[in-house]
Amino acid sequence: MKALIGLAAAAILALTAGGIKAALPGAQTGPEPAEGTTSQVRVTAVVDGDTIRVETLDGRQLGRVRLLGIVH
Repeated sequence: MKALIGLAAAAILALTAGGIKAALPGAQTGPEPAEGTTSQVRVTAVVDGDTIRVETLDGRQLGRVRLLGIVH
């Protein structure tokens, strides 16, 4: 009985540690990011700490851009 409890405790510890490691900042859980195309834009306004409004260099409004990973 004690061996079974010890085995269960070890399994719970291993699963918990794996979950904690996956939740740490910088731990990637999905596929590798793909390379995309880039565009030069002009920032027209800062909405809040992690959101900006942008337009193309010829003046076409593109809307809001949310900057991911910004911690207030």
